[in-house]
Amino acid sequence: MQYPNFNVNKTLYLSVIISLFFHITIEAQSKIIFSRSKGGLNTGGTLDVMIYDPLQKTTKTLLKGTVRRRGEYNVVTSPDNTKVLFNTYRFKGWQLAIGEFQEGQIVNVRKLTNRNNYEYCAKFSPDGSKIAYQEYDWSGRESGIYIADQNGKNARYLVASNINDQNIDWTKDAQSIVFTYLENNKINIHLKSLDGKIFKKISTHAANDFAVSTSKKSNRIAFLSDKTDKIDLFVMNLDDGSLINLTPGLNTSDADANSIWAYKTCWSPDGKQIAFTAMVNENLEIFTINADGSNLVQITNNSDTDMTPFWTN
Repeated sequence: MQYPNFNVNKTLYLSVIISLFFHITIEAQSKIIFSRSKGGLNTGGTLDVMIYDPLQKTTKTLLKGTVRRRGEYNVVTSPDNTKVLFNTYRFKGWQLAIGEFQEGQIVNVRKLTNRNNYEYCAKFSPDGSKIAYQEYDWSGRESGIYIADQNGKNARYLVASNINDQNIDWTKDAQSIVFTYLENNKINIHLKSLDGKIFKKISTHAANDFAVSTSKKSNRIAFLSDKTDKIDLFVMNLDDGSLINLTPGLNTSDADANSIWAYKTCWSPDGKQIAFTAMVNENLEIFTINADGSNLVQITNNSDTDMTPFWTN
C-alpha cells in the first residue's frame, strides 16, 4: 500500500493558506478616493470621483460628475466601508448625497437631508452612528456645523464655523469636532465638544491653518499651514501641543482664500500615513507621507486638478 506524502500535503496546504491570506490582504487594502477635473483649480472643470490603489499604483474613475462645471467631490466612506457621503450639485445647489459603496461602485445615491441650505464636508463618526457636516445659509450669510443621525435625520446645530466648505473631523473618541474658524483675518483650528462644555482654539500661531483631520489611532491632528510662507503639512499632538512640519523640503505654492476649499488632509485607517493636497508646478496634486515625515510619495502628476483625498477603511 502506498501512503500519502504528508510533508508534501502540508506544504501544499500551507501554500494555499498563504495564497488565500495574500489575496484577502490585497482585497482589503485601503484605497484613496479623490476628485479630478480637467484644467486648473477654479476654472470650471467638472469634478469626477476617482479611486487610487496604493498597492497596484493604479487610478480609475469611480463616478462621473453629474452636473457640468460642478460634479462631485469630498467623498468619504463610513467606518464599515459600505456607505459614502459627498458634495454634489445634482440636487439643484450644493447638497450632500449618501450612497452605497458596493464592489467598488457608488450606487443608490440619494439626498442626505431634507434641509434647504447648502451643505458641505460631511464625516461619519468613528462608530458610524452620526454625521457631522457644514451648512451655509445664503440668506444670512452664515455657516455652521451640524450633527445628524447616520441617515441624515434629526440635524442639530453645534457651532458657527464662520467659513464654509472647509474640512472638519471627529476626534477619535467621537466626543468633539475639530474645524477651522476665521478670526482676525486668519484661519485657525478650533475644537468643540458635542456636550458644549469645551470650545477652544488649538492652533495659536499667526498663520492660516486649514484642512484639518484627526488620527483615529492616536491623539494627533494633521493640517496644512502657510506659517512657512508656503503650504506645508503639519502634525500636532493634542496632548502636549507639540508640532512637526512633515514637508519642509516640498516646494509648494501658497494658497489664496478662494482655493483652500479644495485642500484636504486625511489619515490612513491604521494611523501610519497621511494623504494631502499640495500645489506644485501650478497644479493641485495629491501626496502621501508617513506620519513621521518619511516616504513622501506624489500619487498624481498631471495638468488636471486633483483634490480632496480620503483614505477608505
